[in-house]
Amino acid sequence: MAVLAGETPDMVPIVPVLDGYFAPKVLGRASDECWLNGGCLADCLAAALERFGYDGAVAEMGLGPQPSVLGCPVEVEGNDVPLVVENIIGGREDLDRLELHDPWAGGKMEPVKRLIGSVGARAVVLGTVRSPFEYAATVRGLIEFMTDFYRDSEFVRDLIEACKPATLAVGRALAQAGVDALVIKDSFASSSMISPAHYEEFAYPAEAEAIGELKTEVPVILHICRNSMPILPRMARTGAAVLEIDAPVDLAAAMEAVEGRVVIKGNIDAVAVIEKGSRESVEQAVLSAIAAARGRGPFILSTGDSIPISAPEDNVAALVEFGRRHGKYQGAEPWS
Repeated sequence: MAVLAGETPDMVPIVPVLDGYFAPKVLGRASDECWLNGGCLADCLAAALERFGYDGAVAEMGLGPQPSVLGCPVEVEGNDVPLVVENIIGGREDLDRLELHDPWAGGKMEPVKRLIGSVGARAVVLGTVRSPFEYAATVRGLIEFMTDFYRDSEFVRDLIEACKPATLAVGRALAQAGVDALVIKDSFASSSMISPAHYEEFAYPAEAEAIGELKTEVPVILHICRNSMPILPRMARTGAAVLEIDAPVDLAAAMEAVEGRVVIKGNIDAVAVIEKGSRESVEQAVLSAIAAARGRGPFILSTGDSIPISAPEDNVAALVEFGRRHGKYQGAEPWS
């Protein structure tokens, strides 16, 4: 919170993307149980923060409940990710099928409140919500949605606009539940998936509008994974307080591109370093990130994306250990 306020903290904050992909293994719970059960997920997220001692927990409704806010049925099996089993939008004629369900209904926000009550005294809690662009791709189906860019761009814009109330409703519900900040996930807007021109035309307008409304409630973090470098200056103009960048982005170049106007959060490789690396490679990645960020603006140390379930717990612990060791500030100087 000191970093978000423009102050100099005692050390670099450490807030990895440790969410429903990894957290269930901390308590030996099944992923399918936790993805669809907010209480299970809240317990595991609290346990993970307690075990590893980082500075911020991710509060999720779970990927299962989020699409259901717009009426998409979701299933999950074993350790797989939740999958939408019916894309309810086949074309413009189906736009009236989008029915916004109350995010509070069925107790979906109660686990978020429970997590905040459990860890909020010693760590920030970040609520997560999908962007209008990502909701639109979810209810339409990603391939069909991207094909629509070329065959009916007006329909794409109308669909994104129709999904914006879901982003706002979930974001406001999370803020009302007491989260310290919101993470808007816009993963499908990555330059690894769509062109910067398509980002500018389709994703950015609703993204900026949603952030503009939600940042009056709590600070907003914008997450776009994989390569976001071509669109980073535009992302910095959305009104987000923090940009969460992934491993393919050069951290030093990213911080120079935003010129200290926003906080950069990232960007340890969750797969190559945390899942598949050694303790030594984790330390080297932390040192490289801190060296890249030094003197270039406000920074939060994090993985670039979700830590996979198969990542060794020792590597997660090492990320926190080495972040603490190498990320200390001294007075007005950057860390040494």
